Amino acid sequence: MRSAEVVVVGAGIAGAAAAYELAVARGIRGVAIVDPLPPLSLTSDKSTECYRNFWPDATMVAFLNRSIDRLEAWSEESGGRFAMNRNGYAYFTADAARARALEAEARGAAE
Repeated sequence: MRSAEVVVVGAGIAGAAAAYELAVARGIRGVAIVDPLPPLSLTSDKSTECYRNFWPDATMVAFLNRSIDRLEAWSEESGGRFAMNRNGYAYFTADAARARALEAEARGAAE
């Protein structure tokens, strides 16, 4: 493709969902995704090549919730043509105060 009506930069969770929304859900022709890496390979600044919605602010949580919903639907519609890996993190500490802080952060993310 030498030209595109819309160019989405980044094939992470948000970029892939945005491209899908534009091309499939809204019917915009000529949507291109530009990323030197495979889709969903770096889905956040702390990537483990998986996805989850653990962000410090409500705006990013809402945005990623919608993106995750779109990607899960896309994966199902395609018969699972790309891997949706729901792995997350395991945090360990010997510091009781840090353990309480981690628990509070986890509870906040779960809400």
